[in-house]
Amino acid sequence: MPRGYKIRTDFDTLSKTINLLGSELGNVIKDQAGNKYFKIVEDIRLNSKKYRQTNNNKYLDIIFKTLQSLEPNEIYIITKAFTIFFYLSNIAEQVFRERTLENSNISVNKKNSKKLIFMPVFTAHPTESSRQSTLKKIYKIAEIIEANKSNSINEINSLITQLWYTREVRSTKPNPIDEVKSLIYYLDILYKDVYNKIIKDDEILTNAKNFELQFGSWVGADKDGNPFITTNITKEALKIYSSQILNIYKEQIVKFSEEFSISTDFVKSPKNLTKKIEEYKKILPKDYKHYKRVNFDEPFRIFLSLVFHRLDNFQKNKKGYKYFREFLDDLLLFQNSVLQIFGTKIKNTELDNFIAFVHQFEFHGVSLDIRQNSSVINSELGSEYSDFEKLIKDIPELQKIYGDRVFNSIILSMTSSEDDVLNLFNICKKYIPKENIPSITPLIEEIEELQKSHIILQKLLSNRQYKSFIEKFKNNNQEVMLGYSDSNKDGGIISSQWNVYKAQINLFKEGENNNVNITFFHGRGGTISRGGGPTYNSISAQPKGTISSQIRYTEQGEVVSDKYSTAYLGFENIKLGSVAFINESGNKLKVKIPNQKFLQELSDKSYDEYRSFFTDPNLIDYFERGTPVKLLSTLNIGSRPAKRTKNVKALQNYRAIPWVFGWAQTRNTLTGWYGSGTALNYMIKKYGINHVRKIYKNSAFMQNLISNVEMTLSKSDLKIARRYVDELLDEDALKIYKKILKESQLALSSIKKIKNIDELLDDNKILKNTLNVRNAYLDPLSLIQITLMKKMKKRKLNLIESNSLLLSVNGLAAGLRNTG
Repeated sequence: MPRGYKIRTDFDTLSKTINLLGSELGNVIKDQAGNKYFKIVEDIRLNSKKYRQTNNNKYLDIIFKTLQSLEPNEIYIITKAFTIFFYLSNIAEQVFRERTLENSNISVNKKNSKKLIFMPVFTAHPTESSRQSTLKKIYKIAEIIEANKSNSINEINSLITQLWYTREVRSTKPNPIDEVKSLIYYLDILYKDVYNKIIKDDEILTNAKNFELQFGSWVGADKDGNPFITTNITKEALKIYSSQILNIYKEQIVKFSEEFSISTDFVKSPKNLTKKIEEYKKILPKDYKHYKRVNFDEPFRIFLSLVFHRLDNFQKNKKGYKYFREFLDDLLLFQNSVLQIFGTKIKNTELDNFIAFVHQFEFHGVSLDIRQNSSVINSELGSEYSDFEKLIKDIPELQKIYGDRVFNSIILSMTSSEDDVLNLFNICKKYIPKENIPSITPLIEEIEELQKSHIILQKLLSNRQYKSFIEKFKNNNQEVMLGYSDSNKDGGIISSQWNVYKAQINLFKEGENNNVNITFFHGRGGTISRGGGPTYNSISAQPKGTISSQIRYTEQGEVVSDKYSTAYLGFENIKLGSVAFINESGNKLKVKIPNQKFLQELSDKSYDEYRSFFTDPNLIDYFERGTPVKLLSTLNIGSRPAKRTKNVKALQNYRAIPWVFGWAQTRNTLTGWYGSGTALNYMIKKYGINHVRKIYKNSAFMQNLISNVEMTLSKSDLKIARRYVDELLDEDALKIYKKILKESQLALSSIKKIKNIDELLDDNKILKNTLNVRNAYLDPLSLIQITLMKKMKKRKLNLIESNSLLLSVNGLAAGLRNTG
């Protein structure tokens, strides 16, 4: 393709855009590395494509043989080329997904007059393996594609060249403050480009006048299993969040200062405004002197300028505001002064909107959740408990400084009894006035706890002191968080989703019995096995009647960049979630689940099969030696340790995220389907295919489940997974591999029978084609990873090869998309 041609007509379809970006990447490889390297990359790509077209292993063997003959620097360049291709194709897909979202024909179908709160909560869970310096270059390419400008190919070439020379793998492990700074980029888009568009959206305003959008974060306050998040770190994080929102306020104050050039030649300065200026004259004498000279007859401008400097000096010295309430009072004083001059005839919508924005975000921006493990809370010993207690003690003062909603919830992970929650409640009421205690939120995470969650709630609400607290200070609302990740790791995909589904009904019913409104916080991850999937579908698939006045859900890792990297994507994803929430909220609870006995039996069968696999004593070696899970700490993609306890060799010790990430890297993705094959096959044999199809047709739960299993199964490639076994593991490991293979074959055949299709995703051609294209680029990265892991096993890796190995993990994560 000639350089410098007009690309307006070439960004009209996704395939053309990917081809264009791929072609320009090829030009960069030729320019920066040379034709020799470009030819190696092309030969590998073409052989991978032939393998996908013919299913003939000889093409994989050719690639593998080629890789064995290459020099370390050649391997590195090939790995880099395929990794950058995925960065480029991902951003192209994100831009074109905007059009799909725009034309989704999803709309609000009911009116709701109740107060509704919709709140995505951002977490720092480490599955985003790309560095910010890489992501920001990719986002610039997205802006060019979105604008579809002519003659932008040189700019794209320049950005790809910059990517080529950018180090992808982090040199050091990020600390919690680094993670806060990474989140700031996306929050800026949400504050400036998304929030006002959502709350002023005609469709939402018409149907849900009391709809409220809030943003939450765990980043900098999630203490569970992260010894690096101390009280001091949380306070430092708050300063960063605060600085961001205050900068937005200062921009608006400057704008209002230009607009309110009201002269005392024409109006008299309101008394309260004059009085406050005189007060600030003593606090900010130099600034007052300057503005009195420049704006001598403009008291409104003088006042706003002094407010600006008080904001600018917040937390720096005595010139600045000490508490949020001082700033809010100044804004309300200003608003009243404007009303005093102009009356109600002139409506200043922009000022009213700004004050509403300030009410929402106070001095903190996002509301933080504090999370800590029940074992720490219950011990009352050790540094983790002491530091947690220290943070609880500081909450009243932090609420004064940043605003009442600086902390939304205190989340108790691994809750297993009402005593866990009451212990937390007792700590809180010791140091915080009851009316200021944030929501106390039990996090129910494992299968056994999910099954008895309503009993835990019933015993909790039977405690008079706690029930009185809920009634008087929480408006009869009790939040419960549901853990998808650990329940999946504990019992497999079907058992996890079924028990979360049932728990919601049982918890909501128990709440009704006690005249308490139960709201759910969904601890969803990026992958299907961790509760991921399209937000609209996930919300719509919740049990009818269990979504009431509020819904919160976590946004984690690579999902954050996938959904919020552009203003349009951010708006559309929030809008879709909001629409689903409004449509589902306030429905009457349906306690009886259609086909409950069938679904319970399906879950039990799946659970038994999964547990027999998970408890295999040989699985730990298979997982640690046959996947790159141990490289995660070297990748430096998160501040939290991958294991709960150091030096303990047990699968239970792995957190859910590395458990999913490790399997995904080897193209197994079994965390999204293992156990489903045995269970579905058993039910088809027992009840007949027609009966199973009938239940599938009439059950929203079953449809969502099958769709999720089908998608993750389609991302598996057990032929590639077999290569990891053959090259890295002993012959005994084949027994485990064959078990995995058999389960995948059962899942594949069962889903095809139930849906009456010839191939997976036959009814979703766009996704099917996308995955097929991706596989041709994923396969070389998998073979590179196997080659280098084999060398690492023999301790023969040099520095360049070590970097290539880590880069292959990045590349596969980018290619597979939702990997954690």
